[in-house]
Amino acid sequence: MLIAHPTRIHDRPIPNANAMAAPPAHVTRSPDLIAASDRESNFRAHGIACQAWDRDRAHVAVCPGTNEVHIYAVDGASSSSPKFTKLHTLAEHEQLVSAVDWSHEKNLVVTCAHDRNAYVWRHTGDGGPSAVAGGKWEPQMTLLPAHMNRAALCVQWSPREDKFALGSGSKSVSVCYYEQENDWWISKVIRKKHASSVTCVAWHANNWMLATGSSDCKCRIFCAAIRGIDGSPAAAKGARFGEPLMEIDVASGWIHGLAWSPSFASLAVAAHDACVHVVDVADAVATGGEPKCATVRLRHLPQAAVCFLDEDTIVAVGHHPHPLLFSRGPSGWALKGEVKKGSNDGAGGAKTKVCALDAKAFAVTGVSPTIDLYSM
Repeated sequence: MLIAHPTRIHDRPIPNANAMAAPPAHVTRSPDLIAASDRESNFRAHGIACQAWDRDRAHVAVCPGTNEVHIYAVDGASSSSPKFTKLHTLAEHEQLVSAVDWSHEKNLVVTCAHDRNAYVWRHTGDGGPSAVAGGKWEPQMTLLPAHMNRAALCVQWSPREDKFALGSGSKSVSVCYYEQENDWWISKVIRKKHASSVTCVAWHANNWMLATGSSDCKCRIFCAAIRGIDGSPAAAKGARFGEPLMEIDVASGWIHGLAWSPSFASLAVAAHDACVHVVDVADAVATGGEPKCATVRLRHLPQAAVCFLDEDTIVAVGHHPHPLLFSRGPSGWALKGEVKKGSNDGAGGAKTKVCALDAKAFAVTGVSPTIDLYSM
């Protein structure tokens, strides 16, 4: 059975896109306009597969739906019309780059692709290890397990940036760390429990607990502590590497995205069932019982990624045209509205406003309160 990548949208290139955009022969375009036009044509034809920002939000790494990652300098990222200047091209993969992550303290970029490979890119040259412009990015090899015979789908640095987790279509997660003696990255594999592709990962702040989401519709939390990096097994409360700590079965569709709350007490889950689930992990750990879950069920298209703004606010993005804002009140979690760009506020910036939705909601009693909302 062929399992498609759940987070990709079928590419449909525009025929003769360059010819359609070509200006009359007597019109001369500046190099900046040509570069901008070529970039827009490429993104329009293939879409953006993945992206990651550096610590200062001054640079972004983007995969334009190809086997390359482009690094741009961003001038005026908070304005309505930022300027992008291409600085580098990371070209080592042979197939579509599926995920990229940028470590903010060590300034390392990790990429993974459908060619079943992963590379860690280190900047060398002028400006030192924290620089982006100038110099060049050198790839470092990552030794992945031989049994990984499916595409790499997701990757994320750990909080201390001394290892990263890579999920794949081979029903496994590879936790990779640097081996200085051989100057490469090696991996240990978590193969337990997953019945299908691992589509997303999310690290806990303690650097050894790892949450995973899979297209088998379940989330799991594993011990990903590595001796020599995370200290003795006591640091992981006696748990061994790869040991499953919790299984969360709240979704009825494959899992698209995961996010921990700022206190790391709750885990937000975006799934293909057009729901956003918020799981109380801390309560389950404290009581030893089943994790309680609050579910907001939408009549929107599925959400692909979630992020906590604070303990009581979540923003989600996906196949709906606008980001959705969720908040927790006295009666639990609920959809607050859409996040849209408004008109200029007179200071040159764009106003962001939350548009309330016309909604008809009803509360469902029980462990998992559910709110059903009608779309606009």
